[in-house]
Formats: sequence, C-alpha cells, structure tokens
Amino acid sequence: MNRSLVVDVRENTWPGSGKLPDFPSTFHSGVETHQVNIPSTLLLIGYLTTPTSSTGVSLSEFWAWVRYLAAVTNDNDLRLTQSFADLDAHQKTILSDDFGMGVPMHWLSQRLTFSHIVDGRYFMQRVAASLGASQRRTAKRGPNKTPDFVARDTNGIWHVVECKGTQSGRKYGEAQLGDSGPPPSGGIAQKRSIEFPPGHSGQRLVCGLCIGMENGEPSRLTVVDPKVEEPFRLGSSQLELAEDAAARGVASRALRLSGFETTAAATAAPLGAHPGVTRSRAQRAEAERQEYVNERDQRARTELDQAELHSDGSFQIREVNFTLPRPVRISDREVGRVMIRQSINRDFLARLREQPTVPDPNYGNFIEMPLNEMKNTAKSDEHSATFYIGELFRSELILD
Repeated sequence: MNRSLVVDVRENTWPGSGKLPDFPSTFHSGVETHQVNIPSTLLLIGYLTTPTSSTGVSLSEFWAWVRYLAAVTNDNDLRLTQSFADLDAHQKTILSDDFGMGVPMHWLSQRLTFSHIVDGRYFMQRVAASLGASQRRTAKRGPNKTPDFVARDTNGIWHVVECKGTQSGRKYGEAQLGDSGPPPSGGIAQKRSIEFPPGHSGQRLVCGLCIGMENGEPSRLTVVDPKVEEPFRLGSSQLELAEDAAARGVASRALRLSGFETTAAATAAPLGAHPGVTRSRAQRAEAERQEYVNERDQRARTELDQAELHSDGSFQIREVNFTLPRPVRISDREVGRVMIRQSINRDFLARLREQPTVPDPNYGNFIEMPLNEMKNTAKSDEHSATFYIGELFRSELILD
C-alpha cells in the first residue's frame, strides 16, 4: 500500500558551506517524488500520538489504524477521500495534525538514523525539572511553543523537528511554514527553542505537509531549516539529562502501547504524578510524594505480573484484532480486519518488575541497550508493516 509523495527540500534555507548544520547527504535538494508506505506511516502516527506521561485510556493507541485506513484513496499518489475532506473543521484539524506529524517523521526516519524520538514538550519538562529550573518555553501554542519532536540518532547527534499539516492548499501551507521576518512567523517562529552543544547538534527542521484531496492537487511535503534565535541552550554537562529524558520518553510510549499504563507513568514521571515533579525540601510534602511513588510502584508490579501476554523469543507480545466498520479496498482486494501486535523486550520488563521506578538520570543505562541497538527502522509490504525500536520494541500491522 504505497503512495507517491512530492517532497520539496529547500537547501537554500540551510546556513551554507562552512556553517552548521550541514545539509544532510541523505537529503535531496529541490523537488523529487518519493514512495510512502501507508501501513508504516499509520504505525508511526499511532506511536507518535501516544501520550508519554498522561494517564487514562488513549484512543491514539488504535485511532490511526481503525480510522485512517479508510481515509486514503486508491490513487497512486497520497490523497484523502472526499468523505474525509468533508469532515467538520475540528476533525479535519486532528487528521491534518496526525498526518502532518506521521508523514514527515516517516520520511525523516528513512534518512536520519533516529534511535530516540520524544515529544519536545515532555523533553523540556524533564530537563527543566532535573535542572531545578522553571519550565520555560513549554507553551502548547504560539511563538514560545516547544518543538514537536526532539530526536537523537545512533551517532549521539540531536535533531529538533517542528511539523505542520493542512488540507487547505499550498498557499495556506506556506503560511504555516512562515518566514524569518522580522518578526518571524509560523513554524519558523515556533521552532526556536532548543540548542545542543557543539559536536552534538544536528538538524533543526520545519516540515510542512500539504495533504492532497481526491480530484485535487497531489500531497506535497516541504522541508526547511529556519534561522534559530534565542534558543534554550543545553551545555555539555547537561547532555546526561537530555539522554535520560529521551530514553524515558521512548520507553514510556513502548510500555503504554504494550498495555503497561502504570509502569509507563512511573517511567515518564519517576518522582511523582507528572514529569515536572521534583523532591521537596518540606518534610510533609516529601513524605506525601514518596508515598505516592511507593503506591504506584505496587500497582506497576501488579500490572506487570498480571499481564496477559504471550512470549516469542526475547519479546512479550500484546495482540489485538479489529473488524473494520466497513471493508477497505487496498490494491486488488478488500480488507475487513486488522491485526495489531505490540512486542516489548522481556528482559526490560523483568528489570522493571524488580524496580518500576528509576529516579536517577540514567534511564538509558537501565534499558541496557546501546544507541546502535535502538535504531528506528520499518519494514513493509502491500498488506503489512512493522516498526522497530531496535531490540526494545516492535509494532506490527497486518491487514486481512
């Protein structure tokens, strides 16, 4: 289930020769057409939209696979059906946001060797809490909005990505990307928040997806490197905190998708009910905080012990089957059912049974997997796709 996508990479927005960041050798310059696998993209949307630290049932665990399979037309290029084009404004915004994240990150993941992809807002909350600093630049909207994603690659280089999506045409899409001003606007203004130390700083990208409609213009992805002003700077001594936040964000999502909601919460927010909680100097407040953590640890151990999973080699597997509301035609046949398998490393779960909460900033060491074993990869064919985070987690979608 592949669809073609027009990708416009504007090399002239990079700083140029002798300045960082370099234009990636794996990027093309200008306009080219690329193939996007839809099941792989839906898997990634489901992963990226699963909350890192919030509690409660999350429809995003299954939303993308059940709802969006019927959204894509049978055209050779990526387009949405007219029924989805006619959704009310709120639902269209959700779809645009989801595809606006999933498609660009799918394209980038094939060209940058990501090992950890984490929400920018969660990343900033955890780093600020670890520093004992105020949580600056964590707005959800506007010029002080944190970037959508912070990603570390297998070489230890950090990348910052802001994503935009629209169904309102290329003119509106260009406005979303914005310009450098003054004053800066759109994605360029919103992706100005994090700067890593020399030798660890990678790409700083704004990606805009203009989603094509049935009988309309084709979908187009535009990638630019905006000018960064007034960033939140991390020093070399603070990289350990960044690594901890990224490792926790990845592990928490993997746990939540595998059915371990309480354990995911303990991973993402080790010191309390949310990522920004720190130890208190007030004796009573600290005792209440510790009581909350201890009680959550007990619930996490129970959750891990009672999980109804089956084993497959080094993985514990959660399997869910869906009957679609109506069959979807994919290529030469109709698909009426979807199987989802979420698999998580058994040794990692065993360590969590012994210690659900790891409060110290060394979660990457707790996972016990080096960067080159955490690489994000995807495999796909016409009726199935698999998304891997090294040997930690895999997610499979099978159409039947």
